Amino acid sequence: MFFKTADGMRPAPLTHNPLNALVCPRPIAWISTLGANGIANLAPYSYFNAVSADPPCVMFAPNAAAVDQVKDTYRNLEEIPEFVVNLVSRDLAEPMNESSGSFPYDVNEFEQCGLDALPSAIVRPPRVRRSKAALECRVYEIVNLPTGVDGRQSHVVIGEVLGIHIDDELIVGGRVAEGRLDPLSRLGYFNYAGLDEIFELRRP
Repeated sequence: MFFKTADGMRPAPLTHNPLNALVCPRPIAWISTLGANGIANLAPYSYFNAVSADPPCVMFAPNAAAVDQVKDTYRNLEEIPEFVVNLVSRDLAEPMNESSGSFPYDVNEFEQCGLDALPSAIVRPPRVRRSKAALECRVYEIVNLPTGVDGRQSHVVIGEVLGIHIDDELIVGGRVAEGRLDPLSRLGYFNYAGLDEIFELRRP
């Protein structure tokens, strides 16, 4: 089939937006931020990836679910433009999913989901103690995306990575062993996946 996205993202026989299932697997950024009120926020985003190695930069999209709404993450970044990307291993799937709930702005998801927080080394937002790796970031730029057909405004946050925490057990032979990180990835709809076979392809 072929369809024009301007005509809608669910043409028959599709009943759900196919983009999430087609662009997969996607890593999950468990983003912690801090509001001017001093309350930490923790929320997962699968529209996330690294965009540059030098300088080290990442991006994620904190897009709201409805018109005239903004994610608490986005609101916090406007107040304190710093965040931490807490990497999600498979054993963190349940608390990560729980933190995706719609909580009032003054709720601390660390406390709500029973997660211990650790102070960051450079930025003000805390990080997740159980996360095996974390990236401390400062907002470099927030890009406004085209307005959606329903009027929603979407954004891409680009962050410069200022510091990286890595569990020593992940480092084998001078490299991060992906199998020990055991990262969780987002597929389409409500589907997730872990690592299966890892194989190497040398560049020609």
